[in-house]
Amino acid sequence: MLLGRSSEGNDALNLNGTVSNEIDSGVEHGDVLLRYADAAVRRGPDLAETREALNAAMGPDAVVDCAATIANFQRMVRIADGCGIPLDSFSRRESEKWRDDLGIDSFRSRENTFGQS
Repeated sequence: MLLGRSSEGNDALNLNGTVSNEIDSGVEHGDVLLRYADAAVRRGPDLAETREALNAAMGPDAVVDCAATIANFQRMVRIADGCGIPLDSFSRRESEKWRDDLGIDSFRSRENTFGQS
């Protein structure tokens, strides 16, 4: 819901860019941000390189903000997965179109949600 709500009213944003590196999200420095986020989540060997690219493009404050945002989302997902928190009917209804468009319902973590597998 955070992703969908944060992009409301901004038609220049393309949420498909959040699930595919080949699609321009419309976010300034989106390509650098997505490469860094992917490397951080995967703990990939390119993490240091992508962090330096982010720093060069946006500065050290952005690196800290991005790392904190990634950590926060990881925390929320782990809590939800561990508890099997179901998506309430309002959130399910409100997010149905963009969940379908982005293919979110096919993510493996869906198996951890009560009644959603």
